[in-house]
Amino acid sequence: MEQKQPKHLKLRTMVSLGFGFFIDSAEDLALPMLFPAIRNSLGLVYSQLGLIDNIRILFQTLSGPFWGMAADKFNRKWILVLGTGLWGIWTATCGLVNAFWQLLVLRIVACIGLGALYPAAFSILGDIFGPRDRGKAMGTISAIGIFGIVAGSIVFGELTGIPDTGWRIGFVVLGAMSVLSGIIIAIFLDNPVRGSAEPELKDVIEAKDEKLFAFSFNKVREVMKSKTLWVNYIQGAFIMTAINALTIFFVTWLVDDRGFSESEAPLFFGGIVISLGVGSYIAGVVSDWADRRNPRYGRIICSQASIAISLPFLYYMFTSAETMMEILIPSVIAGFFIDWTRRGTQQPLAHAVTKPELRSTAMAMMEFVQGALASVVIILFGGFANRYGLTRTLLILTCAFWVIALLLTTAYYFVYPKEAAAFRDEMEERREIILKQA
Repeated sequence: MEQKQPKHLKLRTMVSLGFGFFIDSAEDLALPMLFPAIRNSLGLVYSQLGLIDNIRILFQTLSGPFWGMAADKFNRKWILVLGTGLWGIWTATCGLVNAFWQLLVLRIVACIGLGALYPAAFSILGDIFGPRDRGKAMGTISAIGIFGIVAGSIVFGELTGIPDTGWRIGFVVLGAMSVLSGIIIAIFLDNPVRGSAEPELKDVIEAKDEKLFAFSFNKVREVMKSKTLWVNYIQGAFIMTAINALTIFFVTWLVDDRGFSESEAPLFFGGIVISLGVGSYIAGVVSDWADRRNPRYGRIICSQASIAISLPFLYYMFTSAETMMEILIPSVIAGFFIDWTRRGTQQPLAHAVTKPELRSTAMAMMEFVQGALASVVIILFGGFANRYGLTRTLLILTCAFWVIALLLTTAYYFVYPKEAAAFRDEMEERREIILKQA
């Protein structure tokens, strides 16, 4: 029977990390939301817009393994204060640029710090919430972050109406809010004992026991040997490509290919993102329920079902939809299901097969492989978009890649149950080691 972590600890964790995710998600969407205004102000084209945001994603993911290993080795709280908080100063400076190359360089530097949030938060949540609650925890924190996107879409939609300076104000405000998130994390967040949420260890492990199972660089090879994580890497790259393509180009597609104004499109997108936020939370709740009913395959079934449901709506949107309602309805439905795999399946499965002292590294590697491959693909498709337009480009990057992801999900059935069972055996062995030490 799993013991419960104190409610106040869970609440403080969700508040502090939630605020970080709120600001981080708003920053992820800042550039795509402001693309039309930045394009007009700096005279950019599709390929340059795609390059700026995807180079940003690429460097953010490249920095991830460094942040992940640092979070596994050192105090995760202070890693977050540095990467999520103080690094926000660079975001503010993006509002001062006057040329394409200046914005490109500053976005690269600013987003290196963003690589710290996901790995450290992933590990902390795994030590606060037990195996049967992690889907809900990841879905909740994601939903909080997504409402940062909603707030950003509303604010950025208004700022695009201020000629030349509106988008600059947006970056400066975001930078200041990032610094504030670091202060909140410093005050409210605890750094729980690694492994303290595992059923076998909850009643025996203490802070002094961490040294018995400490992170080492030799252990990183274990992360690369996990077949479940490799399915996450490969399947997730196709999932991430579709999500990133929509994130980067959807607002511009609404403006250029469907005739919405620059101020209407971000507001329109905000409604879709609300569906995404609700869907992320529901994904966690449903996947946790499925895991309790069928620990071997429940989360995997949820992933396949969500991809299969969203696929026809994405196809209709990019092949037949023209009017506001024709776009809004399928996009809201697809948005509800589009992130179920990451929050309800990939991340809880990664928790379930990865040792506590390696979870930040594992998450960083997931973000690295998925983000790097997705970024390269979208950069390559930037020229395709210039030639053939955004509609055809988004059709390929969403629907075609979604079909491949659906097929790849089947691989989980063959590798996850065995690795999850081996992990539980490892935790039982650790319990015996701790009791002998005592």
